[in-house]
Amino acid sequence: MNTPSAEAVAPRASSSTASSVFAWGAVGVLASFVAWFLACVLQDVRQDVADDAFITFRYARHLAEGLGLRYNASDAAPTWGASSWLHTLYAAGAIRAGLDPLLATRALSLATFLLLAAAFGWTASRLTRAPTAACVFAALVVCGLWGATPESATHLATGMDTLLFTLVHGLCACWAALALAQRAGKLFGLGAPLLALLVLARPEGAVLALGYALVVAWLAPRTNAAGERAPAQSAWRIVAFVVAVLVVLGAAQWSYFGQPHANAYYVKVDSAIFGSAGAWLPGLDTTLRFTLLRVVPLALLLAALALALQLPRASVARGLALFAPALGVLALYSRVIHEMAGGFRYEYPLLAPLLLALVVGWSALRERSLTSARWSLLVAGLVAPLLAGSSNPQWLVWLRHPRSSSTAWLHETPTANALARAGLDLADTGLGESASVLLSAAGQAPYHSGWRAIDWIGLNTTRYCGREALSVEQMWSELAAEHPDVVLSILPPAAPGSRTPDEDSNWRSDNVQESLRGRGSALFKHWRQERLAEFFWREMVYLRDQTEFAAAYKLGDAWGSDWWVLAYVRRDSPHRERILSSLRSSRRADRAPLLEEVFPFDPRQLGSRSAGWR
Repeated sequence: MNTPSAEAVAPRASSSTASSVFAWGAVGVLASFVAWFLACVLQDVRQDVADDAFITFRYARHLAEGLGLRYNASDAAPTWGASSWLHTLYAAGAIRAGLDPLLATRALSLATFLLLAAAFGWTASRLTRAPTAACVFAALVVCGLWGATPESATHLATGMDTLLFTLVHGLCACWAALALAQRAGKLFGLGAPLLALLVLARPEGAVLALGYALVVAWLAPRTNAAGERAPAQSAWRIVAFVVAVLVVLGAAQWSYFGQPHANAYYVKVDSAIFGSAGAWLPGLDTTLRFTLLRVVPLALLLAALALALQLPRASVARGLALFAPALGVLALYSRVIHEMAGGFRYEYPLLAPLLLALVVGWSALRERSLTSARWSLLVAGLVAPLLAGSSNPQWLVWLRHPRSSSTAWLHETPTANALARAGLDLADTGLGESASVLLSAAGQAPYHSGWRAIDWIGLNTTRYCGREALSVEQMWSELAAEHPDVVLSILPPAAPGSRTPDEDSNWRSDNVQESLRGRGSALFKHWRQERLAEFFWREMVYLRDQTEFAAAYKLGDAWGSDWWVLAYVRRDSPHRERILSSLRSSRRADRAPLLEEVFPFDPRQLGSRSAGWR
């Protein structure tokens, strides 16, 4: 039998090593480019923060300071108003390390695309036996294009938990895919901690975690090719573990917060205070648009790949089962009012298993036809972005200043928006939690000011979240009894002498009516209009009778019309002089707002000393 000589083997091994080095070098170059590109995207939208993110950061700051999970440090009992346990813990860790939680969240959000590319590529390599470097390269192309979508830019900048949830979900999808194909090996046990993190990442993560555990338990083979007992036999133990995590988490929340379920604000569809406008599926429009614009194109592409690869029915069935948990949650989102949901915030993380399948499909195609696989990457990586780009693409501007275009966001925490400016002005009073503010945007203003906050929507107050039935009269009686020192509102005061909305000129203004129809909160248009109108009117009367005007902060052009956050000070507040002095001398407030052009009764005329304020 002829055997190759050492001289023949050596060049072959050297060639293989050189090829591997070249392949991983290409992966490194592409990863660097994707990171730079996404950092430039983030830099361009760095002012686009989400107010709700600062609710999480406020909880995180108090946790880091040893005050527990309290929204207000002075609260007698803790209430839970953050969207994600995992994000709160991550932000608290960042604060303890001396980092800004917004910048830390943005850094992790940016890293999500690179981490998922590595996970998707490695998973595809184990499933298809294709070279790992080639699979990771393809995954970087897929995740890079994913990061180039408009909604990805939104999620990079807002500071919300969206991309953290996406990362954990993607890792869980990788585990489930490997477990279904019996390729998880010793990593099978990682399913338990990964699914536990998914439960902590968001409330709907519990549905996904249980779904993945059940899919693996029911469909994974019980024996391997040699007839030996497969690791998937232990899947039912993971199902039991997920159930145990849910029970323990519910018990912990019940013990600490007095409620076993998600944060109080998750009562959105039918409020016991404001009722429902009657839509049984209030989120259906957004969910359908996401399905048509994102899910359907990917599904068609995956179907074409399956046909080209001539996949057996069993493989297709398992693939569909892998998508089932995400599609189930997607359907449930149609029952949710999409508050603070720019960029398909709720649905976005559900793309992870579809994109994983795309990377796996490409890797399988590579094993079938290397030429076809290379051409497909060329089309995806070059042609698709060019077709989707503008005639003057932003990346040409970035290339002129590559360093500053990708790193400036690391040195700036956005405070240019109205709510942040109002919060910083309140902070300048030095009052801290000895003063209180009544508002409906419980994020940036309370976070920056450090004041005790009373949120009438119920983001951090179980009493007002809609789980308990309260009349509007009863609710306003309780809010007034809180004696807020400042009210931050989008509403003007009622005009002097008016006794009903019908006879009030400010009530009839386009500004107030637009707010009543839903501007400012997706909740408003899904609540019963007569109940919301009653609440708005009572607020306007309270402003007229109990407060005086202090400052106005213009909301951005994105709102489409003249709109302000108006700051009012309670006339009998013990801190009245101090607050008025600080707010009226502020350089952050709008010094000459056009309030008289919007409201028949100018809010600046409210109060004994504010008539001449400009």
